[in-house]
Amino acid sequence: MDPLLSVIVFLFTFLSIKFACSASELSYNNHCNSFVSYSTPSNKRVNTFPLGDTHNGYFQGGKKITGLGNGETWSQFSFYLQPRRIQTTEASHLFKLEGLVSFRSTLAWNFTYVQSRSHRSRRIRHGSDLVTSFKLEGFWSESSGKVCMVGRGTYFSEKGESIGLEAVFKLNNVFSSSNISSMVIGKLESLSSENDKSYFEPISVFMFPKEAYKYTLDSTEADKECSSGIDAEQGLSLDSNSLSFCSYSISRAIAMLPLEYSDECNSPKNCTPIDGSSGQLPTLMSLKAIQCSHSQKHTMRVLLEFSNNSYYYYGMNQEKNPQNILVGEGWWNKKSNVLCVVACHIKGISSSVDGTRVDDCSVRLRLRFPSTWSIKNTSSIVGEIWSNKTANEQGYFKRIKFRNDEARLVVVGHGLEYEYSQLEIANKSCHNQKPVEGQGKSYPEAYSYDMRFDMSVRESRKRVAWGYSAPLFVADKFYDLGMPMFSDSVSSFSDQVPPPDIHNNNTGSLFNISYKISLTPLSLSGIDDKNSFFSNKSFESVKLTAEGIYDAQGGTLCMVGCREVSSKNAINTYSLDCEIMVNFQFPPLGTTNGRRIRGSIESTRKKSDPLYFKPLDLSASTNYVISLRRNAWRMDMEVIIALISTTLACVFVGLQLYHVKRNPDVLPFISIMMMSILTFGYMIPLVLNLEALLSQNPNNKNIVYGFVGWLEVNEIAVRLTTMKGRASASIYAGGYYNREPSSWENFKSYGGLVMDGFLLPQIILNIFSNIKRAQILSCSFYIGTTFVRVLPHAYDLYRAHNYAEVDNFAYLYADPDTDFYSTAWDIVIPLGGILFTIIVYLQQRFDALCVMPQRFKGSFAYDKVPAETELEGEVQTTNM
Repeated sequence: MDPLLSVIVFLFTFLSIKFACSASELSYNNHCNSFVSYSTPSNKRVNTFPLGDTHNGYFQGGKKITGLGNGETWSQFSFYLQPRRIQTTEASHLFKLEGLVSFRSTLAWNFTYVQSRSHRSRRIRHGSDLVTSFKLEGFWSESSGKVCMVGRGTYFSEKGESIGLEAVFKLNNVFSSSNISSMVIGKLESLSSENDKSYFEPISVFMFPKEAYKYTLDSTEADKECSSGIDAEQGLSLDSNSLSFCSYSISRAIAMLPLEYSDECNSPKNCTPIDGSSGQLPTLMSLKAIQCSHSQKHTMRVLLEFSNNSYYYYGMNQEKNPQNILVGEGWWNKKSNVLCVVACHIKGISSSVDGTRVDDCSVRLRLRFPSTWSIKNTSSIVGEIWSNKTANEQGYFKRIKFRNDEARLVVVGHGLEYEYSQLEIANKSCHNQKPVEGQGKSYPEAYSYDMRFDMSVRESRKRVAWGYSAPLFVADKFYDLGMPMFSDSVSSFSDQVPPPDIHNNNTGSLFNISYKISLTPLSLSGIDDKNSFFSNKSFESVKLTAEGIYDAQGGTLCMVGCREVSSKNAINTYSLDCEIMVNFQFPPLGTTNGRRIRGSIESTRKKSDPLYFKPLDLSASTNYVISLRRNAWRMDMEVIIALISTTLACVFVGLQLYHVKRNPDVLPFISIMMMSILTFGYMIPLVLNLEALLSQNPNNKNIVYGFVGWLEVNEIAVRLTTMKGRASASIYAGGYYNREPSSWENFKSYGGLVMDGFLLPQIILNIFSNIKRAQILSCSFYIGTTFVRVLPHAYDLYRAHNYAEVDNFAYLYADPDTDFYSTAWDIVIPLGGILFTIIVYLQQRFDALCVMPQRFKGSFAYDKVPAETELEGEVQTTNM
């Protein structure tokens, strides 16, 4: 069940207890008795309703209910039944029902393209869903297959007004058993008058029953049709214990399958299994398993949905067109390792579901998992759709192929192999390369996490795209994209032995390797050069496959590549251009000077060739595992330093409080400005840290540092200790604290700089007060606090010299967002802090004016008042 709907169902049930009573107040006899007669329920409860506890279907209508579409499109709805509320009645064929019907539609859609470590850019939906629910009570007739229920619901208008709804819900064809032709149809109608604001237009619904289903389309003839044809090769055998097209990994892999048409298919006529009245051929198909059974041939019930919108299959678009949906049965042929499907059309669908039926089961589908990959075929799923009709019959269409190149979405079975065919060309290219400088250094192992990376793509010195690159096979071993990042078997240390079954090419450092590369243009604007790699391309990624040789001793990777080139005649069909060279140079392991992975993609064709393209320059950051481990150790060290420095800050504040307690006469001479700087400097981050601590999302794990589990615990400890230290400073400030607005968070760096100079206000106050040998501040406080402020800058110099740059989120101490950190600032700020400490020491050791030039000392001098004035006090005179 959808988690969102589960929560809504719970809240609706909990908060709408009154509906349980109000539903019964509606007269069942007035609205339902002629459809399903009333019968007095008994106390006996059963669970025999054929639709199950939760059932999804499709609805159309309800135009006047905000958010439920325009009344013309079909969307998904859900029917929830309370199993403990199914009761027998005095009539043996009648059962009392209580349930919840929820209609879900989308209010707003906003999409954002996200660049991620995947083969294509992801388009993320930001929006909200509207769910209108009805609590219903009624009866089901087992003999007639009819259901009638009455009840109430609620929805919120665009103005936020809650409006109550009254409705009657009627269903047909709800029988105890079902097959491919069974279809539950019905209607939800408003009981309000058309002039009432709670009135809504009728909502038509249809569902495919799940319970007590009988498979009928698996025949010898259909099995024979599936075992022959253009794509009749043997596929991978899957473990019978794990075979389930309803499982997440396989269901996601078959949820978006690009369709490839023959050259003569330029229009829907005789080229598509669905109604082509729109004038466009669908480019994508979704194979959705709605029910799986492991008995006998591992049968399954499926929906085939066709569309031109790739986001339709990720649940981002709830609108459906039943004319684009086929329902069918499938079974796994263990002999040929192929999934066979017989699919049927949904006929008679219109604004009214009366007369809707499943008919014309002439569509065939075959799907397999290829057992052998190559540079020209790296599809994890291939298959085809065809009709068993002749070309002269209505409903006939030409064969359509489909495939899925997303290898990571499929659970790869045993026996998958890769055939290298371009190694000879790659060998010649590798031998022509210049020797790599810096021999003796260590480079990434062939089978390691370091071999996959994101990259920036430049064409003619202009950044035009971003990309992702990852191995498919190393020698004859599949490169597991889901392997643990820091397991011993994938270590990047050069002294580790490669995993078993990896055979070297010639020597101990040469490896046969194949790659999958995906390049996504940043923008289509400006790509009008016919020789551009991205000319005449859509926003979708351009895919390349490559194979060649990796030299682990020199960090060089040279390969022959093949890219997909769109066919001018066929729709969604590609040819391959394999006259491409792909080269990468990896920097040594342990690189700390910002060196990057450098590479290129070049066409070996002549410039006059239509398929020639300008060279691409590639670069990628080196997030080597060994570097990540060093950075993990650095983060551990930062945790320790942060704990120590924060604890010391608490101690130094406590010593100053003790000093003031012992010498209360110095309290008026302590700078309020200095106390305010320390207070605000500690309290603002205190509030921000508390917010971050309470709002941490456990699901937001970073792929790089998520493995250091106890770092999160230590970070919390740092936050708590820091909060403790800042609270001590707040106690010291007493009543001088005023909480600053949260917008000051944008000025954290300037706040850190001000805190570095916290002694300056005290120095100025000392001068104007002209103190003489007065210990206003304890030495431990001003020297110790200065040390705490100087230490991050000293550490930043050490960190910059010894560690590669990482993202700001990885800084647990001396965060550049909280102060000014650079080589210059790391020298200037400590020198300034030490200078202020020396000045305070001299002022308290001698007098406040000892640090002033001689010509200014007279301006702050004290004059003795003559005795005849009979005033014994002192008056300060200045020349200001």
